[in-house]
Amino acid sequence: MPAISIAGDIEKTLNGLIELEEEVLANSVMAGFIEAITSTYQTLKQGPIVDGPIKATLDNYKSFVSIIDQILFARKNEILPRQASIFSTNYDMFIEFAVKECGNIIMNDGFDRASGQPDDFLFAPEQYFDRTYRTSSLYARRVEIPTLNLIKLHGSLNWVRKESNLVCSAAVVQPLPEADKADPAKISQYLSQHFLIMPNFKKFHETLMERIYYDLLRIFSKAMEQENAVLLAFGFSFGDEHILDITRRALRNPTSQLIIFAYSHDSIAVFEAKFAKHRNVSVIGPAAGNNLNFQRLNKILGAVLPEMKND
Repeated sequence: MPAISIAGDIEKTLNGLIELEEEVLANSVMAGFIEAITSTYQTLKQGPIVDGPIKATLDNYKSFVSIIDQILFARKNEILPRQASIFSTNYDMFIEFAVKECGNIIMNDGFDRASGQPDDFLFAPEQYFDRTYRTSSLYARRVEIPTLNLIKLHGSLNWVRKESNLVCSAAVVQPLPEADKADPAKISQYLSQHFLIMPNFKKFHETLMERIYYDLLRIFSKAMEQENAVLLAFGFSFGDEHILDITRRALRNPTSQLIIFAYSHDSIAVFEAKFAKHRNVSVIGPAAGNNLNFQRLNKILGAVLPEMKND
């Protein structure tokens, strides 16, 4: 938000339509949802963005990744990696464009760019959590560079299937012409061109997609099982049963913590009910009548940064 409307109860809506055997209507709803997100991607690619909701959203993401980068840079203990991971269920490209505009932030999105190819980079999840170092020319002193891992659990608009592989491509699936939006076959074809985990119980339309989805979930689970792992959750309802179950299991690790930032006061009780059996979960939320939006989240994260001299 505000560039893209929240998903809301789209999963419940789609599942309800599928249960009523209204799959054609469910596909139409999903296609409209994806097209709205794709339009922001096309605008970001054209750039530069000078005002409006897309600019406001991009600025929030730029502040977010910049604050994380500064927190990691302030970490002086070499035992702990200067590394953080962003797990997202969003399809959009705001994080990628925010990192690009910040310039000095290194991000690993799980694709192998070492081949030097101009596009269509192969998915290589083994590269997640690689640490990057810089060495001085004079004393050969090694310093770790802060790195962000971006793990998009439900896929991304720039993910496409190429033969038996997943690749990252600059090309985007073109919007449906208005004349095709009344054709169920065209809509179904449009959806199948995307490498996205759809928000319904018929998540997968091919084996490769299912395998990668569970590979990413295992990466999420492994990250949570590390000693002293902290997961900050924002803008996520834990409505995805797979992610909810994995998170609950991972919280059996007594050194792990889950800190949830609730958008509204009413949602605090919802989160507390979902994790009622876990002592290592904290829910932070606003007072009644207020919201904890992206800007407020960035202020909270920014408050833990070391004070800068002469600032």
